[in-house]
Formats: sequence, C-alpha cells, structure tokens
Amino acid sequence: MDTAAFLAKKLVSTFCYPLGLSLLFLFGGVWLWRRKPKSRSGFFAILVGLTLLLVMSFPITGFLLTLPLEKRAGDYVNPSDLAKKGVRYIVVLGGGPVIGGTPPAESWGGALLRLMEAVRLWRQIPKAQLVLSGGGYPGKDSEAEAMAELPIELGVPKKSLVLDTRAWDTMDEAVRFARVVGNKPFALVTSAVHMRRSMELFRSLGTDPIPCPCGFVTRVWPPWYRWFLPTVDGLGISSTAVHEYFGGVWLTIRKTVGRHTDSQK
Repeated sequence: MDTAAFLAKKLVSTFCYPLGLSLLFLFGGVWLWRRKPKSRSGFFAILVGLTLLLVMSFPITGFLLTLPLEKRAGDYVNPSDLAKKGVRYIVVLGGGPVIGGTPPAESWGGALLRLMEAVRLWRQIPKAQLVLSGGGYPGKDSEAEAMAELPIELGVPKKSLVLDTRAWDTMDEAVRFARVVGNKPFALVTSAVHMRRSMELFRSLGTDPIPCPCGFVTRVWPPWYRWFLPTVDGLGISSTAVHEYFGGVWLTIRKTVGRHTDSQK
C-alpha cells in the first residue's frame, strides 16, 4: 500500500468512527439549519450528533463494546508452552505512530505494551526472534525502527530482531510476515481488542499464529459512579472497539467477494 492510498483510507475511515460521525451529523445539521431556520431535519441531525458523541464518551459504552473482543482474545500466554510448540518467531504488530528514544515516549501507546509482552516471551524461548513492523513517512524513521530501540535497551541483541519497515496496516503486516514465518507456528503479539481480526487475517493467508494478547482494557472496570460520566478516554476506548468491528465487517466482505470471484472462474 502506498502513502496516498493509506492516507485516503484513513481519511474515509475517520468519518466512520464516533467522533468523525458525530461531527458529520453536527455540521450537516448546522448547514441545514442555516439554509432553513427551524428545520426539523437540521434539528434532528444536530440531536443525533450530540447524542452519539455523548453516549460513545461514556466509559460503560467503551467497556461493553470492548469486552466481547477481549474475551475472544484469550489470556496471557505461558512462554514455556510456546517453546514446546516449536515457536521461533514472535511477531509484534505495530500500534500506531511511534517516536523513538528511550525511555519510551508517551506517544508509544499500545506499541509499548506489545513490546514489553514480546520481550517477556522472548526471554524464555531459546533462539526466538522478534519480528517488528511498521512503515513511516519519507524522511522519518519507520515505526519498526523506532520500536526496535526498546528491546535493544532491554537486552535483546540486534541479531534477534527482524524489521519490516514497509507495512502500513494489519493487512500489509499479515502479507509480509507470512513470507517470513511460512506455515510454522509463531507467536502473534498484539492488543487483546485487536487479536480476533489479526488472527483471521493471518489464518486467511495459510499461516499458523498462536494468539498472545496483551493490553487488556476490561480487566479493571471503572467505578460504577463514573460509568455515565463522559470522558476522552471513554471515547477513545469506544473508537478503538468500533474500529475493530468495522475492520471485521470489511474482512468478511473481502472474503465473500473473493469466494464469489473464485466460483466464477
């Protein structure tokens, strides 16, 4: 995927998420209201936008959306179990833009937890290699290169790292990593909320991933009196869950179209 296609995909998907969709309704409602004062359509659009933004900002909404995804991800994995299965690759999916440097910057987000989990597994699997991915913009270090700084700081030798600096999203990662790991079992490390879709993508390419989730959100619920107090964190959790649900729908559509195309040949 080239830069233009990636940016176009991100731009379109922005308006499918709670914040973008809410703003779309709000701006559309204001436009209708200005064209025709006291417009029912305008009032309804503004009301829908505000309600959607409010509900998606409730912590309880984000937790309820995320819970089914994390339950399907499984639990933390015992490294000795991976070693017994002959795992030699620990694949770490990118977690968004990363600013290099140690100690890690706050901007690392989910990538930090994924790397820490990967290093934990690596320490107890003899001769395993960490496979890191993530592209970058021209003139900037790639996400994979920035991510590599932390394992090295924690004692992982450079020879135990495999970097892919050209992957833009999970689909790119799956295609590129499939060439590295082949059909042998490997540990797939990513956030619990992201695990289901990642497993489906890798399996669709004939690989044998073993889920190694981390970064669980719903293990510790907020106090009940905060469930309906809108927060930025609540909106973020809801948005991440919605992203995964939309991604799952898109993957199903791709599979259905692919089967239909194959049947026509």
